Amino acid sequence: MDLEEPIGRISRIDAIQQQKMARASRDRLQARLRAVQAALGRIAEDTYGDCALCDDPIGYGRLAARPETPLCMPCQSERE
Repeated sequence: MDLEEPIGRISRIDAIQQQKMARASRDRLQARLRAVQAALGRIAEDTYGDCALCDDPIGYGRLAARPETPLCMPCQSERE
């Protein structure tokens, strides 16, 4: 939708909001893709499953939930 087209105020606000949501979704997906690609690189380097900060093993439960994660829970908690 061209936001320069004359449309109702509410329709324009809705269109702008939809564009922002689509952009945010695309940004999240691109970040996830980069994380997955990095995880595949760690598999190739035989470092997958080791924390990128402390080198301790990442717990199985965490890897099962977020296989692309580079950090163990203690290091992730510190970053947040």
